[in-house]
This record gives sequence, C-alpha cells and structure tokens, in this order.
Amino acid sequence: MSGLVFVIWLTIVILVTLRYVFNSSIPGANEWIVILFVYATSLGAALGFGKGGHLSIEFAVAKVSGKLRCYINLLQTTLLCLLHATIVVLSFYWIWKTGHFLMPSTGLPRWVAQISIPIGGILGLVFISLRFKQQMKNASQANPSENGSKL
Repeated sequence: MSGLVFVIWLTIVILVTLRYVFNSSIPGANEWIVILFVYATSLGAALGFGKGGHLSIEFAVAKVSGKLRCYINLLQTTLLCLLHATIVVLSFYWIWKTGHFLMPSTGLPRWVAQISIPIGGILGLVFISLRFKQQMKNASQANPSENGSKL
C-alpha cells in the first residue's frame, strides 16, 4: 500500500516539475493519479479492517465487561458487515448506470476507477467476516470477561 502512495506522490512531483519548470505535462496523468488514489483509499480501508483499525467507540465499550462486551463487539461487527454489503450492492448499481461514460483525458470508461469501490467493499467483507468468526470463537470459549478485550 505504501508503494502505491509513493507512486502517487512521485507522479505528482513529476507533473508539478514538468508544469512549472518545463511548461509541459503528461496527458492523462492527472486522471491516473485520481484512479490510483481511489484504489489506494478503497484497498487501504479494507486493509484497515483486516488489521482492526476500523472506526469504533472504544470509550463506551471499555466501560462494559464480560458477556455484554462480547455482544456489543458482535453487534458492531455485524453492522459493519451490513454496511459493506450495502456499499458493494449500491456501487455495482452505480457502475451499471454510469460506468460506461468515458474519462476525458484517458478515454477509459469510468468503471475502471469505480470498480475499486466494490473490490474494497468485498475485501472489507472478507476481513470483517474473519473477525466475526474469531469473535464468535472467543465468545464461545472459557470466560467472556477474560477475552472481552480481545474481541
């Protein structure tokens, strides 16, 4: 992921140098930067879920212990799964309606960039499902108050 961000940064530096030093540019490069940025954002969000770096309200959950914490974490994971499923479904509809339009500089169809949204959503669903499976395993083991912080 950091390699993709580096490519975006390097391309921007090259474009700025070309524009202000040589009064030139690379046709379509701005659109490629946007496409790469969209992919980096979508894939980065999915990887964030995989590493447990998703949005959560920790201060409220931290005050709860034991079995209730397990249930709250399972509810949170279920809601995240529903959110990602909704994003995937709606993004395919969006691509179906608008993906055939061409990008002005590159002439590529817009779905080339738009498809990153359902790809990231599906990856997010995979990571969230794996987390849900682990939470269910933890909830069914020994004492939930001992593994409440692991969920």
